[in-house]
Amino acid sequence: MEQTIPSGHTLFQRDLEHVAAQLEGDLAQLRDAHLFITGGTGFFGIWLLESLLWASEKHALNLRVTVLSRSPEKFLEQRAPHLRNRAGLNFIAGGLTDFEAPADACSHILHAASETNLEQSGDWAQRHLNAAIDGTRCLLDMAAAHRSEAVLITTSGAVYSPMDSVVDNLCVEGPAGVADYASERIVYGQSKRMMEIMTSVAAQQHGYRALIARCFAFVGPYLALDSNYAIGNFIRDALAGREIVVGGDGTPLRSYLYAADLVVWLIRVLARGRSGVPYNIGGDEIVSIGELARTVAKVAGTPDAVRIKGTPVPGAKPSAYLPSLQRAAAELDLQVSIPLEEAIRRTMEWHRARTRATNPI
Repeated sequence: MEQTIPSGHTLFQRDLEHVAAQLEGDLAQLRDAHLFITGGTGFFGIWLLESLLWASEKHALNLRVTVLSRSPEKFLEQRAPHLRNRAGLNFIAGGLTDFEAPADACSHILHAASETNLEQSGDWAQRHLNAAIDGTRCLLDMAAAHRSEAVLITTSGAVYSPMDSVVDNLCVEGPAGVADYASERIVYGQSKRMMEIMTSVAAQQHGYRALIARCFAFVGPYLALDSNYAIGNFIRDALAGREIVVGGDGTPLRSYLYAADLVVWLIRVLARGRSGVPYNIGGDEIVSIGELARTVAKVAGTPDAVRIKGTPVPGAKPSAYLPSLQRAAAELDLQVSIPLEEAIRRTMEWHRARTRATNPI
């Protein structure tokens, strides 16, 4: 059955209603709230914006959302013209360290911005540290000045170093060691950990709640298909009718959470999470990269269009990037609602629908 995209939104109505239904009790706590969101024009952000706007309209929540963006006009012109002049939604131009805070106090701050290194620039590590530390400090100062109720920061599963607690390939929340600071992986992960520490220390001093969401891997509409995300690259090639090529041996293990569930998990952490306690956010269906490629090809209707270049080393333990979800389930009653194959199907359907809308016959 073809899914519909309601007027004023770009996501499927089925996904928007899923988020609103799952979060009905949590969103009631945000009635009349003023949310300040960084990273609001990226993958996480667009899902948060459209889901919150839908829920606010359907349940009369009277939410106000202010989004920080380096170029709001470019975003509204090129990516989201449907969000222009939406009631309750405002944009502030600026970067993480050079923006003018809203005049009206923000009750909740969601920090979902991050510096990427798609261009492989030599100064990325410095820029990333500056954004992570200086940017987080600016937001925490704003939270103190606004007497905000809560600050949610999205960090990453990259905070887990090789010395962290890993049980059956699953990263378990807990204390971690520090390894080679010079590597991009460690710089990225440890700067995210510093954001967690800064937020928790400031919360203890100023009285707001510090919420920490350690985010792993995701799939859904708006995920970049031309970036360094394997699942995005596989979907891109499948949509183009090309063979899906796995550059390695296909053995690394991953799990993926659909973006509609991602929004549910982030807002649940914001509403119910314990202050200063990290929660892993990710999928529960473990799949190798090779199996992932075959699943994408199967959903696309071309199950044989997969080629794996490398050959597994006999007896070698596969690398894994997998979250333990025990804390999220036990404390916040969070579960994965949308299986991986269905998540891939919805993502591909969305891209096909966008293509039809852009290039009507």
